[in-house]
Amino acid sequence: MSHQFPDPSILDPAFQARFQIPDKTMYELLEGICKERPQEEALSFLNARMSFSQLEQEIDDCARGLLAMGFKAGDAFAICLPNIPETVILFYAVNRLGGICNMIHPLAPAAQVLEILQETKSRFLSFPDIFLERLAAQIEAQREETELEALLIAPMGRSADSLSRFGLWLTRARKARRLMPKSPVWRTWDDMVREGQAASPPLPQASADPDRVSVYLHSGGTTAAAKTIMLSDRNFNGIACQIFTAIGVPLEAPRPYGQSFVAILPLFHGFGLCIGMHAMLVNAASCILVPQFSTKNLAKIIRQQKPSLMAGVPTLFEAVLNDPVMKTVDFSCFKALFCGGDSLTPELKGRFDAFLAAHGSDCRLREGYGLTETVTVCSLTHDVSSDRSGIGLPLSNMEMKIIDPESKAPMPDGEIGEICVTGPMVMKGYLHEADLTAQALVLHEDGKVWVETGDLGYRDPDGFYHFTSRIKRMIKVSGIPVYPMQVESMIAELPEVLQVAAIGVPHPYQMNVIKVFLKVKEGTDKEALEEEIIRITKSRLLRYAVPREFEYLEEFPLTLIGKVDLKVLEEQERLKREGAESQA
Repeated sequence: MSHQFPDPSILDPAFQARFQIPDKTMYELLEGICKERPQEEALSFLNARMSFSQLEQEIDDCARGLLAMGFKAGDAFAICLPNIPETVILFYAVNRLGGICNMIHPLAPAAQVLEILQETKSRFLSFPDIFLERLAAQIEAQREETELEALLIAPMGRSADSLSRFGLWLTRARKARRLMPKSPVWRTWDDMVREGQAASPPLPQASADPDRVSVYLHSGGTTAAAKTIMLSDRNFNGIACQIFTAIGVPLEAPRPYGQSFVAILPLFHGFGLCIGMHAMLVNAASCILVPQFSTKNLAKIIRQQKPSLMAGVPTLFEAVLNDPVMKTVDFSCFKALFCGGDSLTPELKGRFDAFLAAHGSDCRLREGYGLTETVTVCSLTHDVSSDRSGIGLPLSNMEMKIIDPESKAPMPDGEIGEICVTGPMVMKGYLHEADLTAQALVLHEDGKVWVETGDLGYRDPDGFYHFTSRIKRMIKVSGIPVYPMQVESMIAELPEVLQVAAIGVPHPYQMNVIKVFLKVKEGTDKEALEEEIIRITKSRLLRYAVPREFEYLEEFPLTLIGKVDLKVLEEQERLKREGAESQA
């Protein structure tokens, strides 16, 4: 019996507390599977299939093209792409060449993309042809203020079946391609491949230091300010190599045949990139790439392809429950379904477990917990204990504990404190932020460096963990972190605004949306102000951060030291909504 796992009865039989992470890069792990299972399906996208052999060839072609473009080891390549095969190909080509994959939300405004390019000194950028209208002009206008040397435009439908490819070209890509700047700096994917074939540069041996920085992910971090998180191959492989123990496959066993994963989670995020892509491919499972989620499309995928695995945020599972299109869908094909990215309420878990039972599945929805500072998931509910609500147990090689946020002393089981995590999946640090890295990665008295997550939770006596709330201010909208301080500071710049506060309010589908409270100058045109707030937040932040509701106050509730009392605002809002529901 160990301190981390005091009750073996709640552990799955295939689970091992410790294992040796291979001294290999992400590409090297994938290369091994490509050689071992060349004819097995690696990717599925819009009715087209790609084998592991074909994927390996695509990666090689891409790598040669990148070399011909001037890419070299250590360069950062900004990948601003949705869930399409070219994202996968480009990721592993950059990794093979010893570069850094700088993952950017494909719907990020041009201003945000430019900020990230400047911070990361990225010399290369790729985004899809259908985004040319939204991004090309602004990026070209400010390109010389960055270190960009080449922009690679990926056709959205290149790897789809012929009908889907033609449809995308006819409806969106044909018009968008006309907006591509006429400059040798801009090139299409086909241009890049042809350049590589013409130059035919020798590909280097696929080996590099698995502990080097190989991925940049972008997150609010544990301090709630925007951060670039530096991650290594070992960070990713530490999760990927063990993840199939969650479906009963021992670490030393051959990888099973015929597994497939519905990759709805976006690949710019650690959850989708590591679990939905890398962990599946290096375990010989097929990734069914879904560039845009809809319940109608998910129902079609389940009926036609019978996937065995899926992960999502609570919003996704709520949508499945609420859409009549899912009523006749058979879920018996699934071996496991996982939920993360936001807190899964016991009520939603109960409803979805009942849905699964009614739709032919003996699975139960299993919750995980993680943060970008550990790539993604660092704890997971095991199958044998999947009837319980909570975030489960630490992954192999990981440790968790609960401490008093002030004294840092360990908290007894059952008492709420700050969740801390340590192990080989912990990030290298925040880019250009040594002080903030030191605040997030803290040396404790036990001699280990821990991530102090800023999240509150507790542990049961048998070692099972629970998440309760966040210390830091963050609102999850459709599973995406939104930081109210960013919204507030942007709105506070407007001359009409005297005071502002943003909170999250419940939404039946998105879980939360942003509501803004305002104190404004007398005579302010409130309708015009709201339009301006929506315009500026939409242009500079992700769409999830755009306020959906507005309320005007004469005075704000204040704390004893004169700060806006957010707890009072949130409580008043809760009571107001409860009153409205009771009268409905």
